[in-house]
Amino acid sequence: MSGWLEIKKSVLERIKPSRAEEITLNEVGEQVSEKINSILKMEGIKGVAEIHGSVPHGTWIRGQMDIDVFIVLDTYQEREQLAEALNAIRKHTDWEFTEAWAEHPYLQTEIEGYYLDIVPCFRARNEERIKSSTDRTPLHTKWLKKRLVRRGDEVRLLKQFLKVVGIYGAEIKVGGFSGYLCELLIIKYRSFKGLIEAASGWGDKVVIRFNDETREFDDPLVVYDPVDSSRNVASALREESYNLFISAVKAFRDNPSERFFTFDETPVDVDELMETIGERSLVFIVIEESKAEVPDTLWGQLRRSTGAIEKQLEMQGFDVIKSTVWSNEKTRHILAYMLVSAHRTQMIKHYGPPARLEKNVETFLEIYTDNPSVVSGPDIEDNRWFVVLFREHTRVKDTIDTLLEDGGLSSGVSRRIAVRILQHHRVLLGKAIGPYLIEGFERHLAKFIRGRPFWVE
Repeated sequence: MSGWLEIKKSVLERIKPSRAEEITLNEVGEQVSEKINSILKMEGIKGVAEIHGSVPHGTWIRGQMDIDVFIVLDTYQEREQLAEALNAIRKHTDWEFTEAWAEHPYLQTEIEGYYLDIVPCFRARNEERIKSSTDRTPLHTKWLKKRLVRRGDEVRLLKQFLKVVGIYGAEIKVGGFSGYLCELLIIKYRSFKGLIEAASGWGDKVVIRFNDETREFDDPLVVYDPVDSSRNVASALREESYNLFISAVKAFRDNPSERFFTFDETPVDVDELMETIGERSLVFIVIEESKAEVPDTLWGQLRRSTGAIEKQLEMQGFDVIKSTVWSNEKTRHILAYMLVSAHRTQMIKHYGPPARLEKNVETFLEIYTDNPSVVSGPDIEDNRWFVVLFREHTRVKDTIDTLLEDGGLSSGVSRRIAVRILQHHRVLLGKAIGPYLIEGFERHLAKFIRGRPFWVE
């Protein structure tokens, strides 16, 4: 890759933490650990607070204000020990907490501008002794300790590349590459450049092993966890993200550029965006609420609900080109759909079962004979029963209003999203979305409408 060394040097100058930042981050981590350890001792809880994740791995990017604090309990007796450890922290601190959930609860808080995840787990010596999913994390740190020596910067380059491409993070919102997955890939291919060269040749399925794992996974990228052979570290990676990564890798290989490591911070021209919106058939569902749930839970609900409504629109005769969802993760969520047309015909030809399927035909005829929505039929055409139906609504807004009369629950919308929809929502067409082009939604919508990654010009 011509010019790679120059690009690498320039990027690392921007993303590698300074020595002062490193010292401050470690000091905050040590202070928090000491405070938690004193609480554990006071409560007679046998365990210790440890810092894990990208900080001890030496792979965090400049400006990162996240610290993962693990309360590692010495021995396992019952899972309630995890909650007991968290309750002790609540009892003896004045920190403001948000309770989050993975396999079990953990706490999130902010101290001196740093965002802390306080996660309880049990001490495990090997994979056979893992009692909760978070037990693996200290094992990860131990396994990586010697193998990541002098490779931290290579991991940072990969993380920055993935962030700019938009596929860094294993959370549901992203469905991309976790930090641990990045570290394993760099260990496997030794450098960012080595990974680029290898990934350029990846196909429909890639399997990476560090031991003699044999379990099968259906994911496009399978990276066996070296401390737990039953786990694919890349299981959260959506196929769409996998394919996007390969496309970006090939584009970078063919034309290396610092653009792949630099966020486009050009402000969105809202007036120009509004003109573009006017040229498209776009419909939006804006949901307002007072306080959202933990992001990973919220995004799972939003994605499910967006897909459910898209499916219903298709079934109702609207051609949906694509859909997306945006949220500020606190008070506003917007589901957006791009349609071929915001209107549908007044009548539709609806086909039923083949004439030879007696029981199916009987059911079909029971439904549509003397049905007031039938304009013509039931009749047979090309050995298949059909009817011509009259549609009460021809506008997509009217159809969505009907679908959301119960919050969308009967259409497959997540129950909790359905409750929010019933409390406060708006269905908007085209330019009516104008007042909501704020908080970053304008950038998300512009990217959605543009419909292609920055390296495809």
